[in-house]
Amino acid sequence: MSKERSIATLSLDGGALCFHFINTVNAWRGINLHEYLGSYQEVIEWCKKVDILDEAQRSALLQEAAKDETAAGLALQKLKKTRETLYQFFSGIAENDGSTLTAGVLEKFNKALSSGLSKLQFESSPTGIRAILKQEYADLLTPLWTVMKSAYDVLTTEEHTRIKECETCGWIFLDQTKNNKKRWCSPSSCGTADKSKRYYQRKKEQSEEE
Repeated sequence: MSKERSIATLSLDGGALCFHFINTVNAWRGINLHEYLGSYQEVIEWCKKVDILDEAQRSALLQEAAKDETAAGLALQKLKKTRETLYQFFSGIAENDGSTLTAGVLEKFNKALSSGLSKLQFESSPTGIRAILKQEYADLLTPLWTVMKSAYDVLTTEEHTRIKECETCGWIFLDQTKNNKKRWCSPSSCGTADKSKRYYQRKKEQSEEE
């Protein structure tokens, strides 16, 4: 019997916030067995899991969603559409550093990025000036702006060769191993599944040759 899938059971194998967001579907390759962001409430549950937005923000956004279910539904749709764009964009980065990305994907990504970065502001801190996102309590897309800031940070601070797509499920992850040879988001799950599949295929081919 397979385990029940939920935000609580969702693995965080992306290595970066924006990749955790992309990986809120069970799989991008093959059959997607579960949608983790099935409601706006689950979006906020995910925010808590990955520790973004403070408790007051999360509570305020839930109240906004409850007051206007239509707006919450539209925000959820926008979040999912942008998630797909992020997957397509970073899948292209993982394949060939984006050299063959379509103009449509680039346009959608840049539009979302521009919206997210427009929410940035600078503040003084004991360690010096720093960039932070404005604290929003009524904008239902606030989680998305945090994700887009993460996407910007990954693209500008990480080696693009370390951005990978899992060979089994299609999840995007940041390869933080020393040799940069990681092939799966999780060696214990997708890695094992892939090895088992290859073993079965070899056995089948051997039996057919006999």
